[in-house]
Amino acid sequence: MREWSLSHLTVVRARPAELVEIAARAGYDAVCPIVGLVAYEGVPVIPLRAGDPDTLALARALKATGLRINTADGFVLTEHTDMQRVAAVLSLMAELGARNVNVIVHESDPGRGFEHVCALDCTAQSLGLAVALEFTPLSSIASMQEALQWIRRAGSANIGLMVDQLHLAQSGETPADVAKLDPSLIRAAQLCDAPAGMDRAAYAHCAIYERMAPGDGQLPVRGFMAALPPDLTCALEIPRIDEPDLTVRARRMLDAARSADRRSA
Repeated sequence: MREWSLSHLTVVRARPAELVEIAARAGYDAVCPIVGLVAYEGVPVIPLRAGDPDTLALARALKATGLRINTADGFVLTEHTDMQRVAAVLSLMAELGARNVNVIVHESDPGRGFEHVCALDCTAQSLGLAVALEFTPLSSIASMQEALQWIRRAGSANIGLMVDQLHLAQSGETPADVAKLDPSLIRAAQLCDAPAGMDRAAYAHCAIYERMAPGDGQLPVRGFMAALPPDLTCALEIPRIDEPDLTVRARRMLDAARSADRRSA
């Protein structure tokens, strides 16, 4: 049976420990907290630092519920990135038992962005963390094919793909393209639904603020699920800023995802 992880963006008003508690009540197996290296307008993210109250509460919640961090999200690399701060947060995520870290590149200098990815990977490997490289037309790595080129160039078996349903569609690629991959290349996946063929402005808004439950939009959800390795933990990243009851929302998203996954089998 597939395992499911709750992405922080789905219940973004929750503090880190609340993310875990909501996920446990709603029936998830894991969580994907946002580490808070970069802030997005209107997204209330708590930066995680060793020893601070939110991080200590997160550790207690993980222990109490038995949930794990499948993918630590929010390692956004820009020209302003402090790589020492990145290394400190990687170490913290390793201490909290994370399996993967999700990396997205927003760099004006592609060469520097690549160097930062390699440096992050080197630190992650030393800590036992796998790296999931995310692509999106909104970033420096616009498509799955571009992400694969970065991975081949890096030459590190520790780096794989983060495949997001929305970004895959907007990049012009399909679940059939995912199905052709060596399954070992897919480190992580994020499921949602949305209208098809959005313009850039609508897509940018949807990505951060207002995605749809699986089956409520026009994306090929069943095909996407069928293309993923059956043992891959799938995250639900389905933001909606104005949702009043976060546990109800998390449970409803999980029910929709499980239904889509069953229909894809």
